[in-house]
Amino acid sequence: MPAKPLNVLWLIDHVCFDGSLHGGGRLFMNLAPCFDPAKVRIFPYFLRASAEIERIFEKAPIKVKTLGLAKYSPLGALVVRRLCREHDIDVMHLFCYASSTYGRIIGGLTGIPTIIQDNETQTYFPYPLYLKIFDRILARSTGRALAASPLCRDYMRDVRRIPGDRIEMMFHAIPARHLELAKSLSRSEARRRLGWADATFMFCAVTKLGPERGNETLVKAFAEVRKATPDARLVIVYKPTLYHKIPREYEGIDWIRDADAMREHSQSLIDEVECTDAIELVESLDSPELYYAASDVLVAPFENDRFSSVQLVEAMAYGRPHIVTALGEAVEIAQTWKAGLVVPPRDVTALAAAMQKLASDPGRLAELSQRARAASGSFTTPATAERLSHVYAALAQGLAVKPVGLDDATVG
Repeated sequence: MPAKPLNVLWLIDHVCFDGSLHGGGRLFMNLAPCFDPAKVRIFPYFLRASAEIERIFEKAPIKVKTLGLAKYSPLGALVVRRLCREHDIDVMHLFCYASSTYGRIIGGLTGIPTIIQDNETQTYFPYPLYLKIFDRILARSTGRALAASPLCRDYMRDVRRIPGDRIEMMFHAIPARHLELAKSLSRSEARRRLGWADATFMFCAVTKLGPERGNETLVKAFAEVRKATPDARLVIVYKPTLYHKIPREYEGIDWIRDADAMREHSQSLIDEVECTDAIELVESLDSPELYYAASDVLVAPFENDRFSSVQLVEAMAYGRPHIVTALGEAVEIAQTWKAGLVVPPRDVTALAAAMQKLASDPGRLAELSQRARAASGSFTTPATAERLSHVYAALAQGLAVKPVGLDDATVG
């Protein structure tokens, strides 16, 4: 590390799609405050933010300023240049399209190294021509690129044209509150608070309601599990997906238009498979901690590789193994840390078999639980901040960048 602290500009377009923080927003909230100020000083900015987001960040451990810039503002690059001068910036860490465009333009003009990070791909809007042009021009001058998932990694390489050897994945970082709570909150105590019987085997899905989340497959699979294990229970801890624009492939689905319709769709399927007394829908996605601690297995039956696996990583801090489908971020986590089982997507029979396997094999469950808890050390916010600090230092000094994503000691 350099003798003096590095000054790093964190700049993001926005941090909210549907009233909850997306991946970049969670990094601003949870990761930015974890850097050692003797090594790295973070200067965080939003290009724009709603009043609700600004209220949320009023109580954040790090103060973020909002620049009030529109996505296509011609002043963006000039504002970034001013910030670099004002804070004597050594490295820029840029999230999303507009920020990564403005920042890399200034990086190219000033020699300040840049990292870009994608937590999403272009799902809702077309890829603007001007961004396509800038991405082509700026790709090879990008110092490093971080992707939140395999889908984002491939998108950065194949669409944004970042050289593949400069891209790596950086999974979700576990906030300190989960680590602290996991140490103090036992499974029995969490169940007491929730009113769950200690002997009941509990499956848990922490998810959103919406197409391709795999909730329909999960409900049908659980109905099969219950035939062999009548006392098993499933809780779906959810938040409805509030689309600011309905994706084209979902336009013909009528039940995704509002939150009540989404819940009614799920409840009707639960009733149909005669599991009303064994499956609970709980709208509590923003506070899933008790459910992580109280459950036995986390299930993520996604049918699309663009969905985040935040819940898997956080649940690992509580020693919770998982069952996931062979898609995207989830399967990469499962295969790397070997703390869960993998099944094909949309396969009711395979999912039911995996669920029953863990419900009936305490030894296997204990082994996976131990792996999950051990692996969670790779995902902590302090560990991620320390690895990023070395990336910043290497870029600032023009050295080769050591990968930030994995801690080999935890890979089983």
